[in-house]
Amino acid sequence: MSTVIYLSNQQIEIIEGTRGKTVTISRHLSLKAPEGTIINGMVMDAELFSGFIADVWKENKLSSKDVILLVNSTKFVGQLFEIPRMSDEKTLNYVKRGFSNIDKSEDKIYGYIRFNSSKKNMQRLYAESVSPEYLKNYIDLFENAGIKLKSIRSAESSLMNLATNTLLKYYNSFILLIADGMALGTMLFTDKEYHYYNSVRCFHEQGTNEYAQDLIRSVSQIRQFMQANQLETDIEAIFLAGMKESDLDVYCRNMTAFGLSKKPEMFYDAKSIKGDHAKNVQKYLWPTSALFDGGKCSDFLRLYRGKGKNEKSAKSLTSKKYLISIAATVLIMAVGFGLSLLWVKLKENELKTIDDYNNSASVMMQAASYDMLTERNSFLASQYLSIADINENLDTYPWATTEVISYIRKLAEGYAEISITSCNADNGTTNLTVMAENPQKISDFAAILSNQPLFYDVTYSGYSLTANGMYSVDISCILSEAAGRNGEGNEN
Repeated sequence: MSTVIYLSNQQIEIIEGTRGKTVTISRHLSLKAPEGTIINGMVMDAELFSGFIADVWKENKLSSKDVILLVNSTKFVGQLFEIPRMSDEKTLNYVKRGFSNIDKSEDKIYGYIRFNSSKKNMQRLYAESVSPEYLKNYIDLFENAGIKLKSIRSAESSLMNLATNTLLKYYNSFILLIADGMALGTMLFTDKEYHYYNSVRCFHEQGTNEYAQDLIRSVSQIRQFMQANQLETDIEAIFLAGMKESDLDVYCRNMTAFGLSKKPEMFYDAKSIKGDHAKNVQKYLWPTSALFDGGKCSDFLRLYRGKGKNEKSAKSLTSKKYLISIAATVLIMAVGFGLSLLWVKLKENELKTIDDYNNSASVMMQAASYDMLTERNSFLASQYLSIADINENLDTYPWATTEVISYIRKLAEGYAEISITSCNADNGTTNLTVMAENPQKISDFAAILSNQPLFYDVTYSGYSLTANGMYSVDISCILSEAAGRNGEGNEN
């Protein structure tokens, strides 16, 4: 005999029965948890709740030998997979990798239930992840109440497993709507395969037209999901659970008025769920789902304990590897140290040989001679550079050579008579006296001189009339840099 305790918000459902592919329900209890102790499947006041559960177990003489905890909480995160058939261990490893985009930094426990797949050699899984700390809180809580849990199951995957073991035996495609307090869960199977589950909040009272509209909206969402995923199968039946059977007529009228061809019916399966309480099983379908065998990979307590053993084994193996690594490291370091000492000794001998050679009398005399010659060479090089610099500077001075004077006289032909009065080598100035009968000729000649690249600047004073009736002008020509060098002034 197994005892299932179901936690969801303030409502606590407890059933006793046998489990397997077919289940039998012998007892049912429905209780309210102390105010504020459970929110969304999470125990907020562990001490108060633990004492409350201990009292419930004692007052109702419930067995503590085979206790299954069923939790309905968003802490369980689920994904649907369709992968090749493989062993449980390989399947779990695949699931872990599949959750890597969600559980990036946290350590998680992974579990799953299997569905039938229409594809050969494939399996469909609904896998869930949950933190080990979340499970440990429940383990400690029930241990404080004197109850040792045998199994922890997720309510969502357990309900899917119940539908697989009951309705899927008779229908290929159906919708299951299950109420749980203010929550309404919606599940879809088509062509013998699970496809969809969703849970929404309902704020209307059961049995009202408004609540019927909530049911219609959930069914409409299912139809939209089917259209979006190109599921063209007709729905054979719509089942309700967690609701009063006396309200069924209200729901049927509203759904018919909305245009739904299938009238809803209350969940019931006398072949798979037996016992005195089986007729009202739709009222406590959630805890009943935990009695159906979902496979060892759907028991998160088993997976949690297996993870702990694996971690201990891994730690033991890691310790052995660590000791071996240390021993190997010490050995390598000892060998390395010995080789280093040998290498240092060899290098010390090489250094001594080199020092003896460098400090010998012949080498030191050669070094002194080399230093002296190097210093002498540096001195001569600097002297040579100084002389070369002087020569270079001299080449820049202008020079009124005979070629330059002849060139000036040639330029004056036809314009004027010239005589060189002086040449100044310091500033490159050559002074001329120019005479002509026509002062315009003198002006033209001065212009010709100004346009010659040989001259840097050409200036002249005013005209004067000589005794023989000719005009005379003094012209000062400043030669350009390096003028007269390299044969300048020979231009035609």
